[in-house]
Amino acid sequence: MNNKSLQAIFALHVAVFLFGSAGVVGKLFAASSLLLVFGRTLFAALSLFPLLLVQRELHFRSVPKAVYLCGILLAIHWLTFFASLKVAPVAYGLMGFASFPLFVAWLEPWLFKEPRHGRDWIAALAVLAGMAVMVSDTHLDRLTESNALLGLLLGVASGFSFALLALINRWQGARMAAFTLAFYQNGAACLSLLPFVLVSGVLSVVSVATWWGLALLGVVFTALSHGLFLFGLRHVSTQFASLLTSLEPVYGIVLAYFVLNESPSLRVIVGCAMVLLAASVETYWQSRTSH
Repeated sequence: MNNKSLQAIFALHVAVFLFGSAGVVGKLFAASSLLLVFGRTLFAALSLFPLLLVQRELHFRSVPKAVYLCGILLAIHWLTFFASLKVAPVAYGLMGFASFPLFVAWLEPWLFKEPRHGRDWIAALAVLAGMAVMVSDTHLDRLTESNALLGLLLGVASGFSFALLALINRWQGARMAAFTLAFYQNGAACLSLLPFVLVSGVLSVVSVATWWGLALLGVVFTALSHGLFLFGLRHVSTQFASLLTSLEPVYGIVLAYFVLNESPSLRVIVGCAMVLLAASVETYWQSRTSH
Protein backbone atom coordinates (compact mmCIF):
# COMPACT_ATOMS: atom_id res chain seq x y z
CA MET A 1 0.00 0.00 0.00
CA ASN A 2 1.47 3.40 -0.98
CA ASN A 3 1.69 6.45 1.28
CA LYS A 4 -1.27 8.18 -0.36
CA SER A 5 -3.50 5.18 0.31
CA LEU A 6 -2.39 5.06 3.95
CA GLN A 7 -3.00 8.78 4.36
CA ALA A 8 -6.42 8.43 2.75
CA ILE A 9 -7.45 5.58 5.05
CA PHE A 10 -6.24 7.49 8.13
CA ALA A 11 -8.09 10.63 6.98
CA LEU A 12 -11.27 8.62 6.42
CA HIS A 13 -11.10 7.06 9.90
CA VAL A 14 -10.65 10.48 11.54
CA ALA A 15 -13.48 11.92 9.43
CA VAL A 16 -15.84 9.07 10.31
CA PHE A 17 -14.98 9.41 14.01
CA LEU A 18 -15.87 13.11 13.83
CA PHE A 19 -19.07 12.26 11.93
CA GLY A 20 -20.06 9.84 14.69
CA SER A 21 -19.12 12.32 17.42
CA ALA A 22 -21.28 15.07 15.91
CA GLY A 23 -24.51 13.36 16.99
CA VAL A 24 -23.30 13.08 20.57
CA VAL A 25 -22.16 16.70 20.64
CA GLY A 26 -25.45 17.84 19.11
CA LYS A 27 -27.34 15.95 21.80
CA LEU A 28 -25.70 18.08 24.48
CA PHE A 29 -27.69 21.16 23.45
CA ALA A 30 -31.22 21.69 22.18
CA ALA A 31 -31.69 22.52 18.50
CA SER A 32 -34.09 21.54 15.74
CA SER A 33 -32.90 19.49 12.77
CA LEU A 34 -33.19 22.51 10.48
CA LEU A 35 -31.21 24.77 12.79
CA LEU A 36 -28.61 22.09 13.44
CA VAL A 37 -27.89 21.51 9.75
CA PHE A 38 -28.05 25.21 8.84
CA GLY A 39 -25.74 26.22 11.68
CA ARG A 40 -23.10 23.58 11.05
CA THR A 41 -22.95 24.32 7.30
CA LEU A 42 -22.85 28.07 7.95
CA PHE A 43 -19.90 27.88 10.34
CA ALA A 44 -18.16 25.27 8.21
CA ALA A 45 -18.24 27.59 5.20
CA LEU A 46 -17.20 30.62 7.27
CA SER A 47 -14.25 28.76 8.78
CA LEU A 48 -12.97 27.64 5.37
CA PHE A 49 -13.45 30.99 3.59
CA PRO A 50 -10.33 32.80 4.99
CA LEU A 51 -8.11 29.80 4.24
CA LEU A 52 -9.23 29.59 0.64
CA LEU A 53 -9.06 33.39 0.27
CA VAL A 54 -5.38 33.38 1.28
CA GLN A 55 -4.67 30.44 -1.03
CA ARG A 56 -6.57 32.16 -3.85
CA GLU A 57 -8.72 29.09 -4.38
CA LEU A 58 -12.03 30.92 -4.71
CA HIS A 59 -13.31 30.90 -8.29
CA PHE A 60 -17.10 31.00 -8.13
CA ARG A 61 -17.66 31.36 -11.86
CA SER A 62 -15.70 28.22 -12.74
CA VAL A 63 -17.31 25.94 -10.18
CA PRO A 64 -19.13 23.01 -11.85
CA LYS A 65 -22.85 22.81 -11.23
CA ALA A 66 -22.38 19.31 -9.82
CA VAL A 67 -20.61 20.84 -6.81
CA TYR A 68 -23.71 22.84 -5.92
CA LEU A 69 -25.83 19.75 -6.47
CA CYS A 70 -23.63 18.01 -3.89
CA GLY A 71 -24.34 20.85 -1.47
CA ILE A 72 -28.07 20.27 -1.82
CA LEU A 73 -27.56 16.52 -1.39
CA LEU A 74 -25.49 17.21 1.72
CA ALA A 75 -28.33 19.25 3.20
CA ILE A 76 -30.87 16.55 2.32
CA HIS A 77 -28.67 13.84 3.83
CA TRP A 78 -28.28 15.62 7.17
CA LEU A 79 -31.88 16.82 7.31
CA THR A 80 -33.38 13.40 6.63
CA PHE A 81 -31.06 11.67 9.09
CA PHE A 82 -31.69 14.07 11.96
CA ALA A 83 -35.40 14.15 11.11
CA SER A 84 -35.51 10.35 11.37
CA LEU A 85 -34.10 10.62 14.89
CA LYS A 86 -36.77 13.18 15.78
CA VAL A 87 -39.85 11.27 14.60
CA ALA A 88 -38.89 7.73 15.66
CA PRO A 89 -36.46 5.80 17.86
CA VAL A 90 -32.80 6.17 16.89
CA ALA A 91 -32.66 2.50 15.90
CA TYR A 92 -34.85 3.07 12.84
CA GLY A 93 -32.76 5.97 11.58
CA LEU A 94 -29.56 3.92 11.93
CA MET A 95 -31.14 0.92 10.22
CA GLY A 96 -32.25 3.07 7.29
CA PHE A 97 -28.93 4.92 6.96
CA ALA A 98 -27.07 1.59 7.03
CA SER A 99 -28.51 0.84 3.58
CA PHE A 100 -26.14 3.25 1.83
CA PRO A 101 -23.29 0.73 1.20
CA LEU A 102 -25.71 -1.30 -0.91
CA PHE A 103 -26.64 1.77 -2.95
CA VAL A 104 -22.95 2.48 -3.55
CA ALA A 105 -22.13 -1.14 -4.41
CA TRP A 106 -24.91 -1.15 -7.01
CA LEU A 107 -24.33 2.31 -8.53
CA GLU A 108 -20.53 2.74 -8.52
CA PRO A 109 -19.58 0.07 -11.10
CA TRP A 110 -22.34 1.32 -13.38
CA LEU A 111 -21.30 5.00 -13.12
CA PHE A 112 -17.53 4.47 -13.34
CA LYS A 113 -17.52 1.50 -15.76
CA GLU A 114 -15.75 -0.69 -13.20
CA PRO A 115 -16.09 -4.47 -12.68
CA ARG A 116 -18.32 -5.67 -9.88
CA HIS A 117 -16.71 -7.65 -7.06
CA GLY A 118 -18.73 -10.15 -5.07
CA ARG A 119 -16.61 -9.37 -2.00
CA ASP A 120 -17.96 -5.79 -1.92
CA TRP A 121 -21.52 -7.10 -1.79
CA ILE A 122 -20.57 -9.59 0.94
CA ALA A 123 -18.91 -6.87 3.02
CA ALA A 124 -21.84 -4.51 2.55
CA LEU A 125 -24.30 -7.23 3.56
CA ALA A 126 -22.14 -8.02 6.61
CA VAL A 127 -22.33 -4.35 7.61
CA LEU A 128 -26.11 -4.40 7.24
CA ALA A 129 -26.31 -7.61 9.26
CA GLY A 130 -24.26 -5.99 12.01
CA MET A 131 -26.53 -2.94 12.00
CA ALA A 132 -29.58 -5.19 12.15
CA VAL A 133 -28.17 -6.94 15.21
CA MET A 134 -27.40 -3.56 16.79
CA VAL A 135 -31.04 -2.46 16.48
CA SER A 136 -32.64 -5.86 17.06
CA ASP A 137 -33.80 -4.77 20.51
CA THR A 138 -36.54 -2.85 18.69
CA HIS A 139 -39.52 -5.03 17.83
CA LEU A 140 -40.50 -4.90 14.17
CA ASP A 141 -44.18 -5.27 15.02
CA ARG A 142 -44.04 -1.63 16.16
CA LEU A 143 -42.81 -0.46 12.77
CA THR A 144 -46.10 1.17 11.82
CA GLU A 145 -46.62 2.70 15.25
CA SER A 146 -45.36 6.06 16.55
CA ASN A 147 -44.07 7.15 13.10
CA ALA A 148 -41.53 4.30 13.14
CA LEU A 149 -42.12 3.57 9.44
CA LEU A 150 -41.60 7.25 8.60
CA GLY A 151 -38.38 7.23 10.61
CA LEU A 152 -37.11 4.17 8.74
CA LEU A 153 -37.96 5.69 5.34
CA LEU A 154 -36.22 8.94 6.27
CA GLY A 155 -33.17 6.92 7.28
CA VAL A 156 -33.16 5.13 3.92
CA ALA A 157 -33.49 8.51 2.17
CA SER A 158 -30.50 9.70 4.18
CA GLY A 159 -28.49 6.65 3.12
CA PHE A 160 -29.45 7.02 -0.55
CA SER A 161 -28.59 10.74 -0.62
CA PHE A 162 -25.28 10.01 1.10
CA ALA A 163 -24.46 7.34 -1.51
CA LEU A 164 -25.16 9.79 -4.34
CA LEU A 165 -23.10 12.45 -2.56
CA ALA A 166 -20.12 10.10 -2.14
CA LEU A 167 -20.24 8.99 -5.78
CA ILE A 168 -20.41 12.53 -7.17
CA ASN A 169 -17.65 13.60 -4.78
CA ARG A 170 -15.41 10.84 -6.09
CA TRP A 171 -15.90 12.18 -9.61
CA GLN A 172 -15.38 15.82 -8.56
CA GLY A 173 -12.53 15.06 -6.14
CA ALA A 174 -9.93 14.79 -8.91
CA ARG A 175 -10.88 18.24 -10.21
CA MET A 176 -10.86 20.30 -7.02
CA ALA A 177 -8.91 20.39 -3.74
CA ALA A 178 -10.67 18.68 -0.82
CA PHE A 179 -11.20 21.70 1.43
CA THR A 180 -12.17 23.89 -1.55
CA LEU A 181 -14.83 21.33 -2.43
CA ALA A 182 -15.95 21.24 1.22
CA PHE A 183 -16.36 25.03 1.25
CA TYR A 184 -18.52 25.14 -1.87
CA GLN A 185 -20.67 22.21 -0.79
CA ASN A 186 -21.28 23.49 2.74
CA GLY A 187 -21.93 26.96 1.37
CA ALA A 188 -24.45 25.58 -1.12
CA ALA A 189 -26.13 23.54 1.62
CA CYS A 190 -26.35 26.59 3.87
CA LEU A 191 -27.81 28.81 1.14
CA SER A 192 -30.33 26.15 0.12
CA LEU A 193 -31.59 26.03 3.72
CA LEU A 194 -31.58 29.79 4.34
CA PRO A 195 -35.11 30.48 2.98
CA PHE A 196 -36.57 27.73 5.20
CA VAL A 197 -34.69 29.06 8.23
CA LEU A 198 -35.93 32.60 7.66
CA VAL A 199 -39.54 31.48 7.18
CA SER A 200 -39.48 29.25 10.26
CA GLY A 201 -38.17 32.00 12.52
CA VAL A 202 -35.87 29.65 14.47
CA LEU A 203 -33.05 32.20 14.53
CA SER A 204 -35.02 34.48 16.88
CA VAL A 205 -34.89 31.96 19.74
CA VAL A 206 -31.28 30.74 19.49
CA SER A 207 -29.28 31.19 22.70
CA VAL A 208 -25.61 32.17 22.87
CA ALA A 209 -24.71 28.69 24.12
CA THR A 210 -26.45 27.15 21.11
CA TRP A 211 -24.52 29.42 18.73
CA TRP A 212 -21.26 28.28 20.33
CA GLY A 213 -22.36 24.67 19.95
CA LEU A 214 -23.24 25.21 16.30
CA ALA A 215 -19.84 26.86 15.74
CA LEU A 216 -18.10 23.84 17.24
CA LEU A 217 -20.13 21.49 15.06
CA GLY A 218 -19.44 23.60 12.00
CA VAL A 219 -15.68 24.04 12.37
CA VAL A 220 -14.51 20.73 13.86
CA PHE A 221 -17.25 18.21 13.15
CA THR A 222 -18.21 19.51 9.69
CA ALA A 223 -15.48 21.56 7.95
CA LEU A 224 -12.55 19.47 9.18
CA SER A 225 -14.33 16.11 8.89
CA HIS A 226 -15.82 16.93 5.48
CA GLY A 227 -12.44 18.01 4.11
CA LEU A 228 -10.73 14.87 5.40
CA PHE A 229 -13.48 12.67 3.95
CA LEU A 230 -13.20 14.32 0.54
CA PHE A 231 -9.42 13.92 0.62
CA GLY A 232 -9.82 10.21 1.34
CA LEU A 233 -12.24 9.78 -1.55
CA ARG A 234 -9.56 10.94 -3.97
CA HIS A 235 -7.41 7.87 -3.30
CA VAL A 236 -9.80 4.99 -2.48
CA SER A 237 -12.98 3.63 -4.02
CA THR A 238 -16.35 4.93 -2.88
CA GLN A 239 -17.34 1.39 -1.83
CA PHE A 240 -14.37 1.20 0.52
CA ALA A 241 -15.07 4.70 1.89
CA SER A 242 -18.74 3.85 2.37
CA LEU A 243 -17.88 0.76 4.40
CA LEU A 244 -15.57 2.79 6.62
CA THR A 245 -18.38 5.31 7.04
CA SER A 246 -20.47 2.46 8.43
CA LEU A 247 -18.28 2.77 11.51
CA GLU A 248 -19.98 6.11 12.24
CA PRO A 249 -22.67 4.66 14.56
CA VAL A 250 -20.05 2.45 16.20
CA TYR A 251 -17.90 5.44 17.09
CA GLY A 252 -21.03 7.32 18.16
CA ILE A 253 -22.15 4.54 20.51
CA VAL A 254 -18.70 4.24 22.09
CA LEU A 255 -18.47 8.00 22.61
CA ALA A 256 -22.01 8.14 24.00
CA TYR A 257 -21.01 5.54 26.58
CA PHE A 258 -18.24 7.77 27.93
CA VAL A 259 -19.90 11.18 27.45
CA LEU A 260 -23.60 10.47 27.99
CA ASN A 261 -23.33 7.33 30.14
CA GLU A 262 -25.43 5.37 27.63
CA SER A 263 -24.53 1.71 28.16
CA PRO A 264 -24.94 -0.44 25.02
CA SER A 265 -26.69 -3.80 25.29
CA LEU A 266 -25.03 -7.11 24.41
CA ARG A 267 -26.75 -7.11 21.00
CA VAL A 268 -25.36 -3.65 20.25
CA ILE A 269 -21.84 -4.80 21.19
CA VAL A 270 -22.16 -7.90 18.96
CA GLY A 271 -23.41 -5.73 16.08
CA CYS A 272 -20.52 -3.31 16.54
CA ALA A 273 -18.08 -6.23 16.40
CA MET A 274 -19.65 -7.43 13.14
CA VAL A 275 -19.35 -3.97 11.58
CA LEU A 276 -15.73 -3.61 12.71
CA LEU A 277 -14.89 -7.06 11.33
CA ALA A 278 -16.49 -6.29 7.95
CA ALA A 279 -14.64 -2.96 7.70
CA SER A 280 -11.34 -4.61 8.72
CA VAL A 281 -11.70 -7.35 6.10
CA GLU A 282 -12.54 -4.78 3.43
CA THR A 283 -9.46 -2.76 4.49
CA TYR A 284 -7.34 -5.88 3.97
CA TRP A 285 -8.86 -6.50 0.54
CA GLN A 286 -8.28 -2.87 -0.41
CA SER A 287 -4.61 -3.05 0.69
CA ARG A 288 -4.08 -6.18 -1.43
CA THR A 289 -5.48 -4.51 -4.56
CA SER A 290 -3.46 -1.31 -3.97
CA HIS A 291 -0.09 -3.08 -4.38
